[in-house]
Amino acid sequence: MELSENIKKLREEKKFTQQQLADRLYVSRQTVCRWENGSRCPDLITAKQLATELNVSLDELISDEDVKDYQKNYGIWKSEKVRSRKKLQELQKKTLSFIEIIGALFLTATIFFRVQMHQKVPEWCTIVCLCVVLGAVVLNLVISRKLRKIEDL
Repeated sequence: MELSENIKKLREEKKFTQQQLADRLYVSRQTVCRWENGSRCPDLITAKQLATELNVSLDELISDEDVKDYQKNYGIWKSEKVRSRKKLQELQKKTLSFIEIIGALFLTATIFFRVQMHQKVPEWCTIVCLCVVLGAVVLNLVISRKLRKIEDL
């Protein structure tokens, strides 16, 4: 339904005449008539007052869909999608931060062993760091795939 049809339907549901509605909004009856036949539209402030007089939200007044169906079909689902995406993005940031910290620690250990101890970094240290970073990279790839799936929905 478009705005003009909504105005007429809601006015009739409230059992207002065009004149009664016009009086409540401080406009002429002809103005209400023009809104209902679609030749004119109320300005935003008047539309808000109109929605208040008709006891509906502005969305319900101007929507060409049933807002309750829209919220039921899309609103909750979308908010769940947004929450999932934010949670995954936060996890991805933490994973990348973890990789940075491990890299910084390995670099610090390497410099310490080379400069202070005049030795190479023990192989076990290199292997452990490599395994930890590899695990974090795989986790980051899994998170990225899940994010792409959410975006594609």
